[in-house]
Amino acid sequence: MVLLIDVGNTHTVFGTTHNGKLFKKWRLSTGKYETEDELFSRVLPLMEKEEIATEDIEDIVVCSVVPSLNYIMQRFSEKYFGKEPIWVEAEEGVIKWNVKTPCEIGADRVANVIGAYCEYGDSCVILDFGTAITIDLLMKGTYEGGIIMPGLLTMVHALFTGTAKLPLVDLKPPSEIIGKDTGSNIQIGVIKGSAHAVNGLIEDIKREYGNMPIVITGGQSKVIVDYVNHDIYDGDLTLKGMFWFLKMRGGEKACQGSY
Repeated sequence: MVLLIDVGNTHTVFGTTHNGKLFKKWRLSTGKYETEDELFSRVLPLMEKEEIATEDIEDIVVCSVVPSLNYIMQRFSEKYFGKEPIWVEAEEGVIKWNVKTPCEIGADRVANVIGAYCEYGDSCVILDFGTAITIDLLMKGTYEGGIIMPGLLTMVHALFTGTAKLPLVDLKPPSEIIGKDTGSNIQIGVIKGSAHAVNGLIEDIKREYGNMPIVITGGQSKVIVDYVNHDIYDGDLTLKGMFWFLKMRGGEKACQGSY
């Protein structure tokens, strides 16, 4: 069994899997733990509820975009599982990274690209709706680059903290075209506005690079997925990519999915 730890700016997702297709998952708030002991005290009851013992974990893969927590993840893996964690990064191999500095690519985006390649083919556009919205282009097995936008909750918090009167609203899909109160005004602007921006960027990509599958993932994707043009919705894409990253490092033949 593999333990996958996806450390995001807002949430940390823990997942276990045998085959990279079916996952048992738990989501914790990132930053609510300051030591490996605090982290284990929160994770252990979740594992025990699923009858998973620490001895069942054969490998640990970490995908982190929060460097300040990397030491905690390292100690957590070593102290409680006796494992050296494997860190997801843009390594040369199955995927070619055609950008100026591959080491700057976020680990979550690396995992998404690998997951999309293995599950859906060697050419696709990957949309990840998290703390930031990222758009990544994979063309014939080569990562050609991407786009970064503020995430949905990031926009909501920016309006709340940057103004004197705008409230902090929940993210939920709007039903109106024009809002009748401040909350719906913000929801329409953030969700539908972001969707239109993303759809426009996708059209730009297709005009330049041709038609290809559009894959959506990310913790905030459910509230916007109905407004964004796409072919595939895969909420586990990052975890799948982390699993395939482990298998590729272990010398297994390159995966190749089909869509």
